[in-house]
Amino acid sequence: MANDLFTLSEFASYMQQDVDTSSATVARRVASGWLLSATRLTDFTLPVSDQLFAWGLELAAIAFRNPDGVTQESLDDHNSSWDKDRRSSILKAAAAFYGGAGSPTYSFPAPDWHWDVVPTVDPLTA
Repeated sequence: MANDLFTLSEFASYMQQDVDTSSATVARRVASGWLLSATRLTDFTLPVSDQLFAWGLELAAIAFRNPDGVTQESLDDHNSSWDKDRRSSILKAAAAFYGGAGSPTYSFPAPDWHWDVVPTVDPLTA
């Protein structure tokens, strides 16, 4: 399991409401999974950078508030809408910043196919 991006009390403070431990933990794990996948990191460094912290909190809030990924919701006279592209833009920014961490950032030279083949010699006939 990856290092935690934030504490549950930091998440509750960000959400400006009391959150139950189970739901907040799931939201944190979902955000961690999304970020680990986008950045190709194997774990988050300790201490967690402010950028990862901010991305993690916002992604966790998206997972907490809108687990179904709906774009609009209406209940009686209350209407809510969510930016459906926000999660995608956060993950693209994270992927661009980390540039596919864990994969080579260099290129290999082109293969050289111009060598001469050395014939093998049978030791019994030589």
